[in-house]
Amino acid sequence: MIQFITRSKLIAISTGLALAAVGAMAPNAQAEDFVLDFENVQTHADGTLVTTQWSDWGLTNIHGVNDRTNQAAKLNTYDTSRRGRDNDLRTGSNWGTANQGNVLIIQEEDGRSLRNGVYRADDEAKGGNINFDFASEVKFNSFSLLDIDDNGEGIDINGFDADGNQVIDFDIDLLMAELISIHGSKASDAYNQSATLGGVTITQKSINRGDNSQFDFSFSDTYVSNIDFFYPGSGAISDLKWSTVEVAQEIPEPTGVAGLFLVGGLAARSLRKRK
Repeated sequence: MIQFITRSKLIAISTGLALAAVGAMAPNAQAEDFVLDFENVQTHADGTLVTTQWSDWGLTNIHGVNDRTNQAAKLNTYDTSRRGRDNDLRTGSNWGTANQGNVLIIQEEDGRSLRNGVYRADDEAKGGNINFDFASEVKFNSFSLLDIDDNGEGIDINGFDADGNQVIDFDIDLLMAELISIHGSKASDAYNQSATLGGVTITQKSINRGDNSQFDFSFSDTYVSNIDFFYPGSGAISDLKWSTVEVAQEIPEPTGVAGLFLVGGLAARSLRKRK
């Protein structure tokens, strides 16, 4: 049976094709902001961190090396709001800092940390590396460190873009020296003060330096797919902040859009001729 298309149906089809073409021209996917503060985390049976739990945020894994064992680091969180095995990581009003809650540490493996199969959180005095791997390039905004103790060797931060190019390379000691040169050697004089060097801004967020210290580091227009923190001594990461990169949606070629309108126009013309 031959089924005729009415004029109203044809208009609807033509309009639908046109709307499909216009709908394909979606706006860019919006960037999202993420703050990783290590609260409410998932842990393994031995108490160490499940390092892949933020994959939905584009952070595929966190891994590192323990310089004491020269093996893969066991990463853990330390609660800075209460007394524990590592009180130089305490935060709060006594040290002029906001309570940072849980922070990320390399778990010390000195033979005394493991009790009944569970690690008692304590940061590794001999240091090591912590690496953050992202599924794709992100805009790296800032991070915060506690208890900066470099044993005279310097804490290095390195970042690489999606092509493997190094886009972050700085020694925290140099930033610290810049902060001291501007605000003085007395720690309390630099409280809540900042200094910028090489596109990185350091802000002292504690009344102390060294034990129970907190420093924030921020960047502008820096895009990475991997970040590596090297500690020659103890220390902890309080938080990291990054944003996903806005991605343009695929749109049809202009000729493709015109073709969809043309199909509707030819169909309308055919109907008029039959009438």
